[in-house]
Amino acid sequence: METTGAVPAGATRHTTFTVAMSDPASHLYEIEMAVAPFGAPVSSFDLVMPVWAPGSYAVRDFARNVRDLVVSDADGVPLPVRKVEKSRWRVAVPGTGSAGPFVVRYRVYAHELTVRTSHLDASHGYGNGTSLFLYVDGRKDEPQRLAFRCPERWRVSISLPERGGLYEASDYDELVDAPFECGTHRTWELEVRGVPHTLAIWGSGNEEPERLVRDVGRIVEAAAALFGSLPYERYLFILHVAAGASGGLEHRASQSCGVAPWRFRPEKSYREVLSLLSHELFHAWNVKRIRPGALGPFDYTREVHTRDLWAMEGVTSYYEGLQLARAGLCTPKQLFAEWAKTIKAHRDTPGIRVQSAEEASFDAWIRLYRPDENSPNVSESYYRRGELIALALDLTIRHESHGTGSLDEVLRRLWERWGSRGVGYPDGAWEAVSAEVAGRSLSGFFDLYVRGTGTPDLEALLPVVGLGLFEKAEKDEEAENGDGPSAPDAVPVRADLGWKTKGEKDRLVVAEVYEGRPASRCGVSAGDELVAADGFRVDDELLKRLERDRLPGSALRLHLFRRGRLVELPLVLGERRAFTYEIRVDPAAPPEARSLFAAWLWRPFPEEGKVAAAPASAGASPGPA
Repeated sequence: METTGAVPAGATRHTTFTVAMSDPASHLYEIEMAVAPFGAPVSSFDLVMPVWAPGSYAVRDFARNVRDLVVSDADGVPLPVRKVEKSRWRVAVPGTGSAGPFVVRYRVYAHELTVRTSHLDASHGYGNGTSLFLYVDGRKDEPQRLAFRCPERWRVSISLPERGGLYEASDYDELVDAPFECGTHRTWELEVRGVPHTLAIWGSGNEEPERLVRDVGRIVEAAAALFGSLPYERYLFILHVAAGASGGLEHRASQSCGVAPWRFRPEKSYREVLSLLSHELFHAWNVKRIRPGALGPFDYTREVHTRDLWAMEGVTSYYEGLQLARAGLCTPKQLFAEWAKTIKAHRDTPGIRVQSAEEASFDAWIRLYRPDENSPNVSESYYRRGELIALALDLTIRHESHGTGSLDEVLRRLWERWGSRGVGYPDGAWEAVSAEVAGRSLSGFFDLYVRGTGTPDLEALLPVVGLGLFEKAEKDEEAENGDGPSAPDAVPVRADLGWKTKGEKDRLVVAEVYEGRPASRCGVSAGDELVAADGFRVDDELLKRLERDRLPGSALRLHLFRRGRLVELPLVLGERRAFTYEIRVDPAAPPEARSLFAAWLWRPFPEEGKVAAAPASAGASPGPA
């Protein structure tokens, strides 16, 4: 519905929200929405609640948590309100109509602790705007203001500027892109390049806040060194430390992340936390500002499709680790180990031969965010495939340009031409700018790896920077006892069942069946409860033993329950090469490769095949070479 009497361009009218939490334990936010007058009398207007949160590409239907909605005019007289769609309410203005102002009051149930929703209890209030704030249809572009009425001794952390007790946003998009944390959470301040940053932590575990603040500062500096500056006036890190908390969500000048209480140790686990923070920070450029035209201003009423999530999320996944290495927060060897695991997981997924990076991006709404037991056979994460495409694209550009270009430079040009100007880039921008930086057409690369289902040939590309991709035998009991292969790179062949199982109480259930492998060929289905193999009761230990001890091609008699009925199936074991990948430094790498390595990781090529250690200094990153 197009609302009549919309506010003229340039008008200073605004909407003011007041968020109250009079009974936090009820999980109910009490919200008052003061709507400034329209530009002319209206006979009706629509209130709309978003159905999704930008950055999380799934329909969430936040209206399901809205209750007790009432609307009144300037004199406090209630107006008729009728719900006309699942997330839309129509307010009738009787008589000859009125320009307003109007007051909307409603409550929102908030008891889902995720980064994409809102949560309120006796300990704190976290708000993600799309799950809390209505907008007047046709007036999203107006300035918005926000006030809080919190319990005694609670504080507010939010990235919006504050004036006279009100937090101000230029429009609705900016309002809902600024999550808030209310409560008695702890905060730490840091400054990078003159820009203030705040770390707000709710909950506690085995974190070391002072160390975390120092390391966050190094991550910010590494990103600023890449782009030359920071794109915001202030930045807020919201970190929820609680059992079951996980994931992250990016915003223009803030991020929300969830971490389990004991994830800050040991060091490997701590690096995973830093990687999460690094990922969401990089989105302040890539996604929030370097973005396709479809992603801003937003249409909150339906799915918004783009074929570029592989670049938005995959490129960001690539840089989350690269930033840690450049900032001296992980060694190159640790970074390479993570990439090696990603390569193996990608190549082991049957869906890589079915779904391209562009298709995965477009279908995020029905694939990535709605996975089922068949997902591995028909799809591949645009995060994982996109990360490997980014690695391959970076190495390709560095090679083709003889070191004068890089993916860093592609990002800088995308930022300068579109991101810094606040406009979305056109279709094909990633390919066009990459080709421009490389100095030649990259249509073959994009046809094969982005539009097609090819997997980047990293065996051929890693030597560009003096590295190699190698197979090595999986670690297992036999290898540890000295009974494994004699040569370190010899890869054993093991029997293969071709499924993934999960425990459910005292049962072992098939979770996934992989296309073209033994379980699929013999008719096993996801959901089957495994009972016995060759007359022996099935458990995890027996399955491991079968794959280790039996020869490929041998048969076994499988018994399982399917919807309460006992089923017997003959299964012929397949074969699987039992290996993982390892990325190693080539001690014989030529000078050009060594030079490209140094420009890539911002540190010298390691001598005698030893991977360079992280810089001892906690200061700023050296920056692009």
